Amino acid sequence: MVILVSVFVGGLVLFHLLEPLAPVHPTYKAGVTRRGYIADLIAAFVNGPVLSALTKIGVALLVIQFPRATSTFTGWPWWAQFAVFFVANDFLRYWIHRWYHESDLLWRVHRVHHTVIEMDCLSVFRHHVLEGVIKNGVIFLPFQLMGLDETVIIAYSSIDILKGFWHHANLRTYIGPLNYFLNSPELHWWHHSTEARGQHANYGSILSIWDVLFGTFLYQPGEWPEHIGVEGMERFPDEYYQQLISITKTDDEIVNAGLRSSEAIAAEPARGERATPATRAESRESGASAAI
Repeated sequence: MVILVSVFVGGLVLFHLLEPLAPVHPTYKAGVTRRGYIADLIAAFVNGPVLSALTKIGVALLVIQFPRATSTFTGWPWWAQFAVFFVANDFLRYWIHRWYHESDLLWRVHRVHHTVIEMDCLSVFRHHVLEGVIKNGVIFLPFQLMGLDETVIIAYSSIDILKGFWHHANLRTYIGPLNYFLNSPELHWWHHSTEARGQHANYGSILSIWDVLFGTFLYQPGEWPEHIGVEGMERFPDEYYQQLISITKTDDEIVNAGLRSSEAIAAEPARGERATPATRAESRESGASAAI
């Protein structure tokens, strides 16, 4: 846990120092001045140390019922354990992430992450606690129950934390053709775009090959989205508690509660097609054809 906390603190400081050097959007606020920053810090604590501790308790209880399961990785070299966990984890996270967008019920949980309208590196932790429960329950708990070396979990989680900071940082970085294999900010920022074509594309975690293979890959070389977030949800609550209970409301209920005046909308400059509740449904039905 000490290692992961050190990676978190060090990574957060590093990317906050880098963001002003080449920002995607220079006008975005960062740090404690950004809306929802404190809630994101709380979410980082809850979805990190708290859920990790609860997962270990769950593993300990399950070991009593399934003692033989812990011998699954016995005798495996460290590199083999890491390789299996890395690929399986990344594959599962692609599909879990995709289901969050394709299921109206799961979207209520995941939209907390997408309602950030000024993104910085800490935005990676803007997740509903149920997302952490699902991820730990589907991925981490089974592998830990099977006796995966604890250092494999630590190594992967360290990479994952830094990857998350990088993908969400307000920092222009380019990796060119490597985007067809590795996920990057060039891809992930489009996933956060208000445009429908982006919100149903680029579901990959570390690897982008799943998006390439399953037809959800969207790459716009040299381009960055003008706006991020979810159309109509600019007033989504910034308080952590309010974000937790937001899953009781549909998209339409949230949009109607924060509906802007028609004059304000008319005064906005022309933009690309936005991902409204209606266009989100159309995009799902078309199989995210715009991303192919």
